[in-house]
Amino acid sequence: MAWRFFNSNGEALVQHAESEATQAEMEGESAVAKFVPPDLVKNSPGVAKGWCVINADGTIQSPDYNVASITDVSTGVRDVVWDTDFSTNVYAAVATLAQAAAVGGDEGGEFRSFAVGSVRHTVFDGSSVDDAATSVIAFGDQ
Repeated sequence: MAWRFFNSNGEALVQHAESEATQAEMEGESAVAKFVPPDLVKNSPGVAKGWCVINADGTIQSPDYNVASITDVSTGVRDVVWDTDFSTNVYAAVATLAQAAAVGGDEGGEFRSFAVGSVRHTVFDGSSVDDAATSVIAFGDQ
């Protein structure tokens, strides 16, 4: 049985169906008047598909989401390996430094390669690579 909600004037506001949204409806943002169970929320385009905090020594800090491992490739270079692969190598990743260096101004990072199962992140302090604590977040289709 569907539920109906009314405002203080007795006017119907929204009719909620009993049916559950599908993965395709979540990805297409077309799950109108359907309920979304927790296991399907991750299929919405605007929801982060993975995130983690990487310590300066290249280890992962707990908790994380959808991250299988971190590979400390070399100074300032880390591969974030996803538990669930992305459907293509076209997805967005964002990184932030946990704390700027004392000198300030030239710190940053970049993503050098995207694969369906991982992304390589390089951290810079000025013109050189640096081991710094970072956070990485990814959005895209899985």
